[in-house]
Amino acid sequence: MINIIIFIYNNIMSNYGFIITRHVNSETTNKYWNQSVKLIRTFYPFKKIVIIDDNSDQNFIKADFDYKNLTIIQSEFPKRGELLPYYYYLKYKWFPSAIIMHDSLFIHKRIPFEQFLFPVLPLWHHDYDKENIHNILRLASGLTNNSFLIKKIHNKEEVVINLGFSNNKFNLCFGGQCYIKLKFLERLENKYRISNLVNFVHNRTDRCALERILGLLFHEEYPNLIMVKSLFGDIFRFPMAFNYYYDTYDNDLKHKKIIHSFVKVWTGR
Repeated sequence: MINIIIFIYNNIMSNYGFIITRHVNSETTNKYWNQSVKLIRTFYPFKKIVIIDDNSDQNFIKADFDYKNLTIIQSEFPKRGELLPYYYYLKYKWFPSAIIMHDSLFIHKRIPFEQFLFPVLPLWHHDYDKENIHNILRLASGLTNNSFLIKKIHNKEEVVINLGFSNNKFNLCFGGQCYIKLKFLERLENKYRISNLVNFVHNRTDRCALERILGLLFHEEYPNLIMVKSLFGDIFRFPMAFNYYYDTYDNDLKHKKIIHSFVKVWTGR
């Protein structure tokens, strides 16, 4: 009986984990991942955390504690940023589902991800736009089975109404941050070979294009996403989006002014 209880407990506690993309280039940015990990440990004490380090300056990296159940991967693909969690999640398959997030995202309220039935759900979204469309198309060219995707990027696909929405509409996945099931990600890999994108993403502009590619792939393989969109809504409607910095966050934290479940700070690294 005890062994059965332990087996059930381990299955419940290991059904998802957290993957954090990290880039440290200063004393301030070193605080990000430490704060992120400490808060995950507060609300999800038994969940595995994986940090994917993207080209950090090792002179600035210092852990505040000896964190348990934490794995750090030093990526061999510098500046791929938001793509890296997907690449290494496919490679190592740490858990059945993952919350993929930035090191500058801080959790202040527990969300029961164990109850999620979605195969994928972005944390934030925004309407698809054609910003730097030539670069979006360049990334799409690195995928297999991409002809239909390219039509949608151009918005040339004939509009078909299905369950009350157009099947050529999709949203971008802000920062590539999402809840995603491994089986769904493996389906994307098998069909589109998204791991190939490590050869196409090299800088910030490419990572912006990746947000749109990910959003397109998610909607293509899970069309109902157009109705749910994301966990927290349109990033451009999120209070102080793109203008909330760590010093302000730290001051708000000290004065107990944090009011959101997930708090994102911006640096523009």
